[in-house]
Amino acid sequence: MPGGDTPFVTLLTDFGADGPWAGAMKAVLWSIQPAFRIIDVSHSVAPHDIFGGAFMLYRTYKDYPSWTIHLCVVDPGVGGPRRPILAVIDDHYFIGPDNGLFSFLYQFGEVSRVIAITADHYFRRPVSETFHGRDVFAPIAGWVSKGIDLTRFGEPVEDYVKIPVPVDRLVGESLVKGEICAIDRFGNLITNVRLETLRLLAEQSGKRRFKVLVAGQEAPLVTGGYGQEQPLFALVNSSNLVEIACNGRSAAEALGLTTRGKEVGVMGV
Repeated sequence: MPGGDTPFVTLLTDFGADGPWAGAMKAVLWSIQPAFRIIDVSHSVAPHDIFGGAFMLYRTYKDYPSWTIHLCVVDPGVGGPRRPILAVIDDHYFIGPDNGLFSFLYQFGEVSRVIAITADHYFRRPVSETFHGRDVFAPIAGWVSKGIDLTRFGEPVEDYVKIPVPVDRLVGESLVKGEICAIDRFGNLITNVRLETLRLLAEQSGKRRFKVLVAGQEAPLVTGGYGQEQPLFALVNSSNLVEIACNGRSAAEALGLTTRGKEVGVMGV
């Protein structure tokens, strides 16, 4: 593999923590590549939530070394006509269903190629119609780690599925608009507003201090982490995205928000 001889593989699924499915996938991975270092990113994506899985993948994949293999299964259409795909983006491998799960990566990453996997002789046999994570995606990840030429898995495609991805944007010279894309288990509101967009706003507006507008409230954009005195604040989180939080309580509850999708604005003060 490019980038070294120690193969990393991450798992991101909506399987939950209680079922046997992640373990079955690991068994297949190790049966093909005993040297795998397997990392569970999360198995707590909401069931069938392709957007939620896509956003979590976008927020986390850069934490891992180049040429990590990311095995991603949020696959409500398993067994149907959707294709299995292998994508190479930003010097990482992504394996999963062609259902939009990689849409944030397509939008913000450098896509080298996307391959529709058709070489079924690499699959585990027999192939279950309901568990492609074990029988299709995990075996392909194992064989990718062996350095097999990617063209042997199938043909490159350009018509891969994309779901709508919200993009933060500068409005005039003084405002950035974005939206809440996730609510984490602490009730923090994670937006799609990127640090690079904030820097562009600072450059064009000449401002150095900012506030976030959300649900009729204002939250100052601060530094210093979560230990703030003000009841509602915003910060740039570890994924370099603007996040709205409260000290010691849920920002979602404080603002009466239960779902993602709420528009936010960032402006100078």
